[in-house]
Amino acid sequence: MSQFSNIKSILLAGAALTIAACTQGSEIESPGATNPGTPPAGGGGGGGGGATASCPSGFAEVGVITAADPSKSNVTLCELSGTILSDLTLPFVANTAFRLDGRVDVGVDDGLAGGLGDTADLTIEPGVTIVGDGGADYLVVNRGSRILADGEENSPIIMTSTDDISRLLDTDDSNDAGTGLSSEWGGLVLLGQAPINECATGSVGVDCENIIEGVTAPEAIFGGNDSADDSGILRYVQVKFAGFDIDGMGNELNGISFGGVGTGTTVDYVQVYNNLDDGVEFFGGTVNVKHLALTGNFDDSMDTDLGWTGFAQYVLIHQRDGQGDNGFELSGDTNPTISNFTLVGDGSKAYRMNSGHVGRWLNGVVAHTAECFRWEDAGDDDASYDGVGVDPSFDSVLFDCDGGLTGADSTANGVTVAPLAIAGGTNNSTATPNTLNMMFLPGANELPPAPTTPFAASGLNMFFDDTAYIGAFSDTETATNNWTTGWSFKVFPDPECPTHPNISETDEKNGLKVCSISGTITTDLTLTRGNLYEIEGRVSVGIDDGLAGGSGTTAALTIEPGVTLFGNGGADYIVVNRGSQIFAEGTATNPIIFTSEDDVDGVGTAAERLVANAEWGGLVILGQAPINECATGSVGVDCENIIEGVTAPEAIFGGNDAGNDSGSLRYVQVKFAGFDIDGMGNELNGISFGGVGSGTEVEYVQVHNNLDDGVEFFGGTVNVKHLVLTGNFDDSMDTDLGWTGAAQFVLILQRDDATDQGDNGFELSGDTDPIIANFTVVGGGTNAYRMNSGHIGRWLNGVVAHDAECFRWEEAGDDDAAYDGVGIDPSFDSVLFDCDGGITAANSTANGMTVAPLAISGGSNNTTGTADTLVNGFINGTAESMFTEFPGSLNGLNGFLEDTTYIGAVEDSMDTWWQGWTCSLEAGSTC
Repeated sequence: MSQFSNIKSILLAGAALTIAACTQGSEIESPGATNPGTPPAGGGGGGGGGATASCPSGFAEVGVITAADPSKSNVTLCELSGTILSDLTLPFVANTAFRLDGRVDVGVDDGLAGGLGDTADLTIEPGVTIVGDGGADYLVVNRGSRILADGEENSPIIMTSTDDISRLLDTDDSNDAGTGLSSEWGGLVLLGQAPINECATGSVGVDCENIIEGVTAPEAIFGGNDSADDSGILRYVQVKFAGFDIDGMGNELNGISFGGVGTGTTVDYVQVYNNLDDGVEFFGGTVNVKHLALTGNFDDSMDTDLGWTGFAQYVLIHQRDGQGDNGFELSGDTNPTISNFTLVGDGSKAYRMNSGHVGRWLNGVVAHTAECFRWEDAGDDDASYDGVGVDPSFDSVLFDCDGGLTGADSTANGVTVAPLAIAGGTNNSTATPNTLNMMFLPGANELPPAPTTPFAASGLNMFFDDTAYIGAFSDTETATNNWTTGWSFKVFPDPECPTHPNISETDEKNGLKVCSISGTITTDLTLTRGNLYEIEGRVSVGIDDGLAGGSGTTAALTIEPGVTLFGNGGADYIVVNRGSQIFAEGTATNPIIFTSEDDVDGVGTAAERLVANAEWGGLVILGQAPINECATGSVGVDCENIIEGVTAPEAIFGGNDAGNDSGSLRYVQVKFAGFDIDGMGNELNGISFGGVGSGTEVEYVQVHNNLDDGVEFFGGTVNVKHLVLTGNFDDSMDTDLGWTGAAQFVLILQRDDATDQGDNGFELSGDTDPIIANFTVVGGGTNAYRMNSGHIGRWLNGVVAHDAECFRWEEAGDDDAAYDGVGIDPSFDSVLFDCDGGITAANSTANGMTVAPLAISGGSNNTTGTADTLVNGFINGTAESMFTEFPGSLNGLNGFLEDTTYIGAVEDSMDTWWQGWTCSLEAGSTC
């Protein structure tokens, strides 16, 4: 299955089902009732998506939701029922969902302090979907048991309804949001042993317990004396279309109910969408929360009671338009601290402050069409309010409520409370209008030097981050790139192609818009997340700005994390011209991917993808840093050259600015590229750096299966960290024209296929003089190194494990002026050489001298007699871990380098810098 087949479900529904979108035309059928993919007799919607998936081992199939849209896959429902009495894992299987059959309990109540019942852990793998078919279907995690729902940004865990899945499988994508719908299943209830302050039995501080609302018999009990209670993990989790009134008397299930849950529980990146009752409700406990999105809920978004004393930061509340009740409802002597919140809506009120609420509110934005506050049975600094004469406090909160601060329905013992409580804090504003962009993002009045200067929350507790803004989002976040992106549902509008002269919407693939990018970009352009971008022909960023600038038109191409760009052939490539910049800033969980259309479309078998290459052009970055070989001009004065692989008009690089800044590449994959434009070896590399300077940032970059070299440096001074070069068909890393940068943590896995082998791990020419530290070179191919005339360089803390010879020296001699012009050789320190073919290839032409052993022995701590013990092909093993690293300071040699206590690119199994953003290295990961 193509890795791109589930992109829209990542963005719209959370990626769990590898489907593209849901609706009423889909049907649920009993197992075996009809042929897979065919709706039952009388069912609407059409053919369906073909064969159905099978449930994981140990789970019974209880139905199939057939796809009304024939391009989408059916979803198999797997039973989850009863009481789970021992640890259970719900594994991810594409196109399956686990269906709750009534109330499902995790464990049996373990009592106030433990030891009374059977406990269990329910582990839910990233990407899993759990569904209910009605309000009686819900999940209860009892005291002493845990839920380990640890999703990922690109694979959230989704708890929703079967109706929602049906909508996502329909032909009408406009139904995805389920606008106005709720109460399609029950919800999630977490019960812990942390303190509460209202008891059904026992007394506060001793043996206080209570019964959670919304749960039918038998009663579900919470509370205890363990403030650090651990009820598990909720991370990257959506809860959608839930809520249920079990008796018609307001005894309702919330999206998520936290009953006596403690600080040992992790709650981060959680959304509740369109719940019938409250989005979340905290009944006592001490649990802390970060990155909480509460959108479209029908009652209160966030409700607190029974003495909750936790912390929350980055809270987004978007009340249901015209239907939601309060943004916050606060009761029962709760005393939380909430920082960086944004509350937008037109429900009943922003806050309903009931008797007994204390709490502290920091760095907030309240934008409401009614009043900010309703104070219920409360007075300012009045013991009848909280029993001790302490009020809620507010610092650095912008209140912009059309109805004013306090509603006429406040009953505050005759005292107008809200203005007094607000005035008692610092940097609050009740007269400044909000300037929120895209409904939630900060504008001028939410950023310094606005009246609401941010409060340093970390001084209260280290749980909090200090921020330079108020509200839930920073000024660097956008509608397509923020903490809700990728894992949440319908927080911001669906992505559109950017409005720009070089962009046009041309197609749709895998449920995403395809935005074509073409021509010469002369004004700044941002490629926003949530679309696919097709590279049409040669795309130039800017017009060459010359040797020193000022002679062309410059532009910046910014690419948001998670964006995929693709080309359809060797003529499709990107050139960033001198003076212009590329800012491709991915993240470890959302790398930026440059690839081919065949890859996006999933063309080819797994075996064919292993050898795929030359399916598009590549990436060329040109700068104004010095080079040492000139097509025009002279070295050190006005030296310029023409980059290889680019068709007319020529693309020029070089200059005198060693600190040239061509932008940044961070967490980037370049795959299946490379093109020979004339059949004469004039080829595009995966990434070509021509005269790129040290002001350019390059780290966490992979080039995979390129036809020519993975990366090639043509002069310049650019530095590189965390570079992964895998499966390339020519050299993995090629240097020429005087590159003098530094590289650290370089992992090279040469192509080592029976029919296709890479050439050299390193090919080095043209008086280049870099420092390469902490490198690992593994594979077959011609040689690990091809040292051509004029190469100098220093190599430190390396592991070379090669099937052939380590070196081929070309027209070089040891300490010979014919080699480098000055009688200086490359040097090696702390390098483990383990090459099956020995050190030097027989075809070395080294002026009659055996060069490599001499150059190696001239350094320190090198070995040519120790076998490598690399684990999983590239991770240091026993021999590497015992090897003596370079004895001096790497940072002292070059300030770009980090001092390390090991050789090789990957220290050990705990060193995971390569995980998550690369392909083909992790078990199960393919490119």
